[in-house]
Amino acid sequence: MKASSYRHSGRWTAFATTAVIVTVLSAVCGCVATKYKLAKKDTPPVQLLNIAFPPAAPLQATLASLITYGGPGSWKREALWDEYVVELVNHGDRPLTVDSATLLDSKGTPHAAGSDPWALEKQSKKLEQEYRDRGEAFLRAAGPGVVIVGVGAAAGSAAGAVMISPAVAGAAIAAIVVLPVYYLSVLGINYHNKKAVTAEFERRRLALPLTLAPGETRTGSLFFPMVRSPSSLALHGANESVTTTAVLSLDFLNALHVPSAPAAAAPK
Repeated sequence: MKASSYRHSGRWTAFATTAVIVTVLSAVCGCVATKYKLAKKDTPPVQLLNIAFPPAAPLQATLASLITYGGPGSWKREALWDEYVVELVNHGDRPLTVDSATLLDSKGTPHAAGSDPWALEKQSKKLEQEYRDRGEAFLRAAGPGVVIVGVGAAAGSAAGAVMISPAVAGAAIAAIVVLPVYYLSVLGINYHNKKAVTAEFERRRLALPLTLAPGETRTGSLFFPMVRSPSSLALHGANESVTTTAVLSLDFLNALHVPSAPAAAAPK
């Protein structure tokens, strides 16, 4: 009876130890990356701005909306960029090529529209640190900061030796077998999520240079790093006979990424 009870206790200890080891190591070593997740389904819909640029014939541009970190219309869980959705119309009788877009910050520093979501996130992190180094408070549009999960915490200490039962040793072996399967699953999920983010980014992005036929209208997103208190957005275009630049003042965004700053009203 005692031997049977001991075996039952050993099996229970093995099961419990396996569960604890897998749970703890999985939590610290192999999490699905937040930076690859899409936004939650209950994210509020995008808010339309529809602010027209001053005339820059033959180009007519409109800022349709602005999508920021965690804000209405956001489609990535933690998007470290600002998405300016614009509408472009060629009112001329010749094809018009929009070559580039430039976002100026409050100090007049230009920032080009990006074509790689992961490079944009690195730029935003670098800018954020530069702002803080200069003593300029910086705020991401909404939500907590990016969670970085390290693997260093999983390293165990080998400073001392302990005696373990065969049941516990078996549990450790079981954990070693289970964890690689878990890691492969996590890697697969992260890979799938990253591809989904990249595909959606490309689907939305207004790739420049872009040629508009006479009378053609195109709408798409210009992705910029998170610029504190942007001052203007410029679109540069040309055709065979004219060069034009449409510039929109962004005074109404003077509070963007600035904590507790007074917000200006959007122009009507």
